[in-house]
Amino acid sequence: ICLVLSDPPISYSRTSNFGMQASFDAGCLLSLGALMRLAAAALNYEIYCILDGSPSNVPSITELSDHTGHYGTYRFSISLASVIFSDLCCYLVLSHATSHGPFASHFQGLLVASCFLDVLQALTTSFRYHYLPIQLAGFSMCLTLLGTLQLLWPISSCKGALRVAAVLFTILCVDLLAVAILHNHWAAPRSLPSWTSLEYLGLALYTAVLVVISYALPPALVKFDCPPHLVPLECGKSLLLQHQKRKTHK
Repeated sequence: ICLVLSDPPISYSRTSNFGMQASFDAGCLLSLGALMRLAAAALNYEIYCILDGSPSNVPSITELSDHTGHYGTYRFSISLASVIFSDLCCYLVLSHATSHGPFASHFQGLLVASCFLDVLQALTTSFRYHYLPIQLAGFSMCLTLLGTLQLLWPISSCKGALRVAAVLFTILCVDLLAVAILHNHWAAPRSLPSWTSLEYLGLALYTAVLVVISYALPPALVKFDCPPHLVPLECGKSLLLQHQKRKTHK
């Protein structure tokens, strides 16, 4: 378990201009964003199946967040807000945690593209070909998670958490591949459940991967300034410096 867990997730520091400034543990913020998105999907499922009186078959995540039904606007707003919040947390935390490495600049571009495609698919749920942006977003998300694991491995002291995240990530990739095969009718194996059920499993796995990754991040605090920014803790700085020294000696 990383040392960052021993401190409370929220702390306050005194500033000269604005009095007290709140800060939040970076790993906790990443987990919070992912869990909020999962909770929003669960809430929309209840609204879709109970309040809107929709059919009892398992709806897709797209159907949960579109404008159909009496509460469609609320479901769309809940989904969009959770996606934007989750992507902002991912960008803020991961862009800082993976800023050191041979492919850090490439990863930054991939992270921006992944967040952009994710927000785009959340905005276009009523689009006839919505499966195109959502599949592109899923593919870019997998590449982003792969890059995150690769960049964190040399600098993280929580190798066990990264191993668990790698296993969950592998299962996630297999699940998303099965969703694409079933949804696009590339094959119709009878042994697999419906692609909508696998889609929910994918969302749960995605949440689990981010939560586990949050344990392996270099310790840092998010300062809620304008704009918000991350400040590495002393132990996090030492990890990065040690990694850079090893690269220099090589």
